[in-house]
Amino acid sequence: MKNLKNGLIGFAAAVVFSLLYLIGVMTALEDQIYNLFLRFRADRVLLEDVVFLNINDPAIDEYGVFPWPRHIYADGLLRLKEYGVRAVIFDIEFIDRSGHQGIDSLYLEHGLSHDFARSFSDIASNTSDLLSAIQTGRIRNADIPLVQEDLLNLINREQFNLYNRAQNVARDNDQYFAQAMALNGKTWSTLNLRMYPLEGEQASRRTIAEQRFSYPVNASPNAILGGGFIDILPAYSPFSLNAKGAGFTNVEVDDDATRRRVYLAQNIFDNWYLQLSFAPLIDYLGNPEIQLERRKLTIKQARLSDGRKKDIVIPLDNKGRMMLNWPKEDYYDKYTHVSFAEFSFLETIETEVLKYANALFSTADIHFFAHYDNTLSFLPIILNDAIKLLDAAYDSKYYAMNNTSDEAFNDFVNYRNYAYELLGELFADDPAQKILEVSSWFEGSAGAEDVEDEAYYIISLLEVLGAYLNEYNEILDYCKKTFNDKFVIIGQTNTGTTDIGRNPFHGFYINVGTHGVVLDTILSESFLVPIDHIWRILFMLIFIPLFFMYTIKLPPVIRASAGFASVLFFLVLTILLFRFTGFFWGPIGFILAMFTAIIIREIISYAGSEKEKSFIRNAFSTYVSSDVVKEIIADPSRLQLGGTKYHMTALFTDIKGFSTISEKLGDPTKLVSLLNKYLSAMSDVVLAEKGTIDKYIGDAIVAFFGAPIPLPDHALRACVSAIRMKKIEEELNREIMENNLSPIPVLTRIGINTGSMVAGNMGTANKMNYTIMGNAVNLSARLESVNSQYGTWILASEQAVKETGDALLYRKLDRVRVVGINEPVRLCELIDMTETASEDNKKLVSVFHEALECFEKRDWKKAVEGFNETLLIKPGDVPSTIYLDRLKQFSVTLPDESWDGVYNLTSK
Repeated sequence: MKNLKNGLIGFAAAVVFSLLYLIGVMTALEDQIYNLFLRFRADRVLLEDVVFLNINDPAIDEYGVFPWPRHIYADGLLRLKEYGVRAVIFDIEFIDRSGHQGIDSLYLEHGLSHDFARSFSDIASNTSDLLSAIQTGRIRNADIPLVQEDLLNLINREQFNLYNRAQNVARDNDQYFAQAMALNGKTWSTLNLRMYPLEGEQASRRTIAEQRFSYPVNASPNAILGGGFIDILPAYSPFSLNAKGAGFTNVEVDDDATRRRVYLAQNIFDNWYLQLSFAPLIDYLGNPEIQLERRKLTIKQARLSDGRKKDIVIPLDNKGRMMLNWPKEDYYDKYTHVSFAEFSFLETIETEVLKYANALFSTADIHFFAHYDNTLSFLPIILNDAIKLLDAAYDSKYYAMNNTSDEAFNDFVNYRNYAYELLGELFADDPAQKILEVSSWFEGSAGAEDVEDEAYYIISLLEVLGAYLNEYNEILDYCKKTFNDKFVIIGQTNTGTTDIGRNPFHGFYINVGTHGVVLDTILSESFLVPIDHIWRILFMLIFIPLFFMYTIKLPPVIRASAGFASVLFFLVLTILLFRFTGFFWGPIGFILAMFTAIIIREIISYAGSEKEKSFIRNAFSTYVSSDVVKEIIADPSRLQLGGTKYHMTALFTDIKGFSTISEKLGDPTKLVSLLNKYLSAMSDVVLAEKGTIDKYIGDAIVAFFGAPIPLPDHALRACVSAIRMKKIEEELNREIMENNLSPIPVLTRIGINTGSMVAGNMGTANKMNYTIMGNAVNLSARLESVNSQYGTWILASEQAVKETGDALLYRKLDRVRVVGINEPVRLCELIDMTETASEDNKKLVSVFHEALECFEKRDWKKAVEGFNETLLIKPGDVPSTIYLDRLKQFSVTLPDESWDGVYNLTSK
């Protein structure tokens, strides 16, 4: 009946917390436990497949306040195409048309003026040649109309080209961005899921989403469709039509505003759409089949980077979401991060390179120095070729953008790179040094200053151009290595961004980092697996009642400790399970149910047994230490009438000459006062070492260690008590003598023995005495009285001393048979604790033991020498004197051969 009652307590607690699981009350607590468990996850090296291209503060400094004109993103897409990225993922919603006209500043500042100069230079050159030919008669009058027509055609052609190029200065930024998306070919834009139906033009975009961005998902009947969204809004139509794909940005945020989970696919109007970073990942994996079930999503036969194909199984929670395996570090401390400002630096450098190349070619008089050093003649040739290549690069870029031509884009990159290689050749033979040498030839002559100024002008242009080329190559090499074959995620991270959230590790986290975690979690297959509530509920309903039924017979403290230990064990087990396998078994329900059931059971148990415990406490508090009382109360069965056999230690004390003290003191009141002071001091020592006071017999104390509560170190505690008694005795005697409480000092003899004894309640149910019995008890009493024969104060049996290890300093004495006990016992005098013993006492013991060994081996001569030496260390040492007296007797009459060294004591 009692078992069933306790089982019902456990079952009731399990039912209550199971219901709390089912109605979602435990979710918030489980989320906090999940946060804690994540901190126990083993650190792992994140994959290098993800690069964040950050719109951060340096980028804002370069490009201006956000939002930016869209040509900035367009130029970035062209560079990323050059670097060979896997995918460009915009975590920026381009929902509406910008309405901003853009300016091609590079061409406006340098290209346009160069085109005008080149066109008019060609026209002027052709016109000059024509006039010169007419003047010299090289052209006949009859041919003039034909040559004139050619000249007019040239003028018209150049006019048309200049007009077309000038038109490119102003451009539609949205169109330019859309063209860049199409040319890049790997751009992924956003889908915004809505909780309400869209209207007007935005509603019409749903068709684009359905036709271009939906993905076939094979969903089981019980699969979860998503987070309850009913409409979908893709980016502005030109962008949606030119992006390779798109994914939704909506992320699940828990009640505490923390991101822990994410839907990978959601269904809107019977079409499935993929999460923003999951969509390009599926494309990278070969657009495999997706199988969606209630608790898992399987990517069927995904094509991996090494050519293998395999199924990737992604576990989902009970709402169909993937658990995010967040790194412990902050956003900037994990993954690779590049500022968009790096692209700005490249734009600036390209502008400056063209400016200085044109300056060298058009305004610097390099030909003058080449006239005196023909090795410099290659400079204008290289500059002319490089500038023409840069013109060709611009034309190819323009054509590639307008015609979505990869071939033209490759030409653009090749022309530009070749132009920069040519410009690098300008510095092959140290032209600056040669120009200085030519300049030095004119020192002292007319015009030398102009030559020197021109030389330093050319050199300064070369130095700046060289510095820009070096910086450009460094940034270009870094970008190629960083972005090649990577998922590039573009998002706003500057100080002014509002796209800030929190994750289990950080209360302030840049939300764009979520997409990197999604990619890394899936690519590394480092999934976290949430265990369904049903398994946790079943475990509670089975384990907790059984635990309470089978632990009811345990003592209250032990059974409560067992309950708490089971909670701790389960918590550690779930942490280890999560750390090494990723399985998340939320333990909070089990823990709370166990705690609740334990508390209720112990309250009921306490109410029923408090009366019994009060009796026990009052009965034993004067005999045993408070710690022992607590343990007896925890298990009252220890105090049943009858005895229990223990291996324990008994201690007997007696005051030397107490009859003399009593007689001389005279007044019984003073005697009682003295005795109470003495017994209180000695008893406190015993109780402090968890000993039990058996009884007081006049001035004597009978105590034992190891019952009713077993003590593994009972022998040591008894011996320590004896040594402390003698030390306290010194302080006590000073007080007694100063206050004339006794005519002589109070000196205590102590006997200690360890062995098998019976301890228990002796008497009747109404009148009992908790005491000890046995031969080992009697030996302890005999040892106390033997002190008087050896001039010692503390005698312990060898068995007691052996169980104390090396903690005590003692010396061995005779092996004796005490009165009433036939078994010989080795006497051991306790001197002090080893760690506090004086060097003289340690030497005394060492020399005495050597002498004793010689004595027992019948080496009488060495024994005499040894005991004499001990008297030098401790004059008047009684045991040494006893042995010397025996040796004197042995010098007259040797013991016979049957002597075994055992002495029979004839008095108690």
